[in-house]
Amino acid sequence: MDASSTNDFKLQEILLDKNLAKFGDAIVNYIYNAAVYEATEKLQGVKVWDKSLAKACRASPLRNLVGSKKNAGELGDAVEAFIGFLYIKKSKSIINQMIEILKRFIIQNWVLLSDEQEICSDAFTHLLSVLCNEIGIV
Repeated sequence: MDASSTNDFKLQEILLDKNLAKFGDAIVNYIYNAAVYEATEKLQGVKVWDKSLAKACRASPLRNLVGSKKNAGELGDAVEAFIGFLYIKKSKSIINQMIEILKRFIIQNWVLLSDEQEICSDAFTHLLSVLCNEIGIV
């Protein structure tokens, strides 16, 4: 087994970790709501939809690591686990970076997209692409 497949295996374990997903759920909701506020100055307390995270996961390199027979909840959990893992590895510095990436996307696309679930899905697709690229997941 080469180094890249070993790293993939560890990442697969991370993406399937339910406790990490629960932890990441709070971070996902926080960064999305903070980014929407910074982009629009609208206060809200949106619970990020599993459907939006699942769409983002399917469009990202994470999809290849999660497996093909996962439902929206499981794919959403994988994204939450990934975000939670990055927080643990990079701590608070990653939070500000993720908010900034989401905020810039929201500012550029808020008017173009018709509903918030679509904005959320597309913003997290963009965020996952950036984060995966930064850590070498293709």
